[in-house]
Amino acid sequence: MAGIRPSLGGADVRLKGVSRGVVTVQYYRPPSNPSACHVDKTRATREIVAELLEDQLKKVVPGFTKLTLLDQD
Repeated sequence: MAGIRPSLGGADVRLKGVSRGVVTVQYYRPPSNPSACHVDKTRATREIVAELLEDQLKKVVPGFTKLTLLDQD
C-alpha cells in the first residue's frame, strides 16, 4: 500500500484482510485543513481512492474480485 499512498490525495488506507479474493482496507479521509502544508490540494474522493486501489490490487492479489473500504468511524 505504501507505493500507492502518494496518489491518494492525502487519504490513507490500511490493510485489514484478504479472503477469497476480497481485500478489505480501512479508509481514512484526507485532513480537512486546506492550509496545512502536508495536505494534497487535489483531495481525492473515496470513489477515486477505491478505483486507484482496485487497479493496483488486480496486479498483485491473485484472484482479486472485490475491494471493501471501511470508513474511519
